Amino acid sequence: MFNINKKNAISLALCSSLFTGAAFAQEASEGSSSKDMAQNAVNPLTTTITVPIQFEYNENIGPTDDGTRSTVFVQPIVPFDLGDNWNLITRTIVPFIQQDDIFPGAGSQSGIGDISESLFFSPDETIGGWTLGFGPYLQFDTATDDYLGFEEHGAGASFIALKVDGHYQYGFLATQMYSIEGHVGGAYSNTFIQPFFDYTTDGGLTWEITSESNYNWNDDQWSIPLTLTASQFFMAGDLPVLLGGGFKYWLESGPMDPEGMSLNLNLYLLFPK
Repeated sequence: MFNINKKNAISLALCSSLFTGAAFAQEASEGSSSKDMAQNAVNPLTTTITVPIQFEYNENIGPTDDGTRSTVFVQPIVPFDLGDNWNLITRTIVPFIQQDDIFPGAGSQSGIGDISESLFFSPDETIGGWTLGFGPYLQFDTATDDYLGFEEHGAGASFIALKVDGHYQYGFLATQMYSIEGHVGGAYSNTFIQPFFDYTTDGGLTWEITSESNYNWNDDQWSIPLTLTASQFFMAGDLPVLLGGGFKYWLESGPMDPEGMSLNLNLYLLFPK
């Protein structure tokens, strides 16, 4: 159905984030409080250009539980004002992966995994204080090694709802994606659900609890990790930064998921108007 090689797919997936990140980066606003800036950093529908970078280390992966994986996720978020009280928020996720002994006899692999792109159309007007966003989800077969990705392009749809209530911010993200080469959903059909709850102090310290749960329809399998993180806002010169880390515990794991506890570190770079 598709004739997109990996080089073209990587270029297509990265194009918007690299171009817009360079074109729209601006100096920090002096009028924003530490709490407001920290909440903007972790807001998936933020109207501030944000570049979250996450490091995650996992063990006990694979059929023999001998595998380890280190992943750096670079996730630029770029908002656009569409006029008529509508915004478009683009979110690109680029995974850089190093893994060992996950697949018996395959040894180690390192490189780029499959790149994903979410496009959220979001109205300025809230509904009962809730901000909504919806739009297409695209996954590109960009993995530089067959063991680092699904080996097929994918597509689907995403919906997000969140509410900011003083020091609290909470909501959920839901995505349904299918493989789209050959039989739709033949290679994978996954539902991703991420509820989140944040508390941010006046000094910019943010506590977050979330679960990036996934249901694999083809294998009838849930993957349910529970994550707790703490992040502190500060200024690095003129650049607003949120830095922190935490732990992820896998309540339910699929055959190729980690087991037990995982470590994560988070860095958010903000480029407000």
